[in-house]
Amino acid sequence: MESFVFLLLSFFTTCAGFDVSVPKGRVVAIRGQPVILGCEFTPNPDLSPLVLTWQRVEDSRVVHSFYYQKDQLEYQSPDYRNRTSLFVSELRNGNATLRIEPVGLGDVGGYLCTVSYNEGTGKAQVRLDYGAFYTEPRLSISMNCSSITLLYEAEGYPEPEVGWFGEHDEVLSNHIDLIDKAKGTTGLYYLKSYFVSPSPSLNVTFRLKNHLLNQVLHRPVSITYGGENCRTLNAVTTALIVFCVLSVLLILIILFLLAKRQKDSRDLSYTLTNGSTNGRLSPSRPTVGL
Repeated sequence: MESFVFLLLSFFTTCAGFDVSVPKGRVVAIRGQPVILGCEFTPNPDLSPLVLTWQRVEDSRVVHSFYYQKDQLEYQSPDYRNRTSLFVSELRNGNATLRIEPVGLGDVGGYLCTVSYNEGTGKAQVRLDYGAFYTEPRLSISMNCSSITLLYEAEGYPEPEVGWFGEHDEVLSNHIDLIDKAKGTTGLYYLKSYFVSPSPSLNVTFRLKNHLLNQVLHRPVSITYGGENCRTLNAVTTALIVFCVLSVLLILIILFLLAKRQKDSRDLSYTLTNGSTNGRLSPSRPTVGL
């Protein structure tokens, strides 16, 4: 009886000592890099009774499983095929860490690490998020005599915080286009941000923040665009307009004078022709004396 009680107490003590844990907080996967989902359990050098399973919390898809001392990939979800691996040599040390590569937007969500031994079963969840550093913003500048337009373009994930600021750090009005390409193959947002200045000179700063990855980009832009060229261009344009108007008026006057001259010539010719005809039909009679 005492032996039975001792074995029973030993069993419960072992169960109480079996633990599965994951890192606190979320894990952030970065585009183009592998991600490591940590999971630790009470070490046991004997792997023969070990059953280890990684699953998605949302729909219970099997991400990776290990039992009978080998990977069991035939039960793996097709979404993770050829993308996952364990550190098998570390299992006897209580390391059930999962590696995923490459990582995509579809991998975002909860992951459940389940470890079963003769001593019992333990579970722990970890949250995976996904981000992509924004590319170096590409600057385009267009200028005319009335304004300067600045355009910055960049790609990244998730949606960033974007702003334009003056030389005294005041917030400037701007226009932002954010095209959601995240559902496609790229897994990125395409950002276009405009700022229009009515002044021929400006000193502004473009600022982009990717809070998930703690990425902050500051890009100052300083432009001085002299107005002399615009004034010269305006003067030349005005002169050309005046010249064109005067030329048209001169042409119209010349055409009018030519038309009037032709009309006067026709009238004179008609008068002379009528005068000659009347002279032939009514000749003057000779005077006869009585």
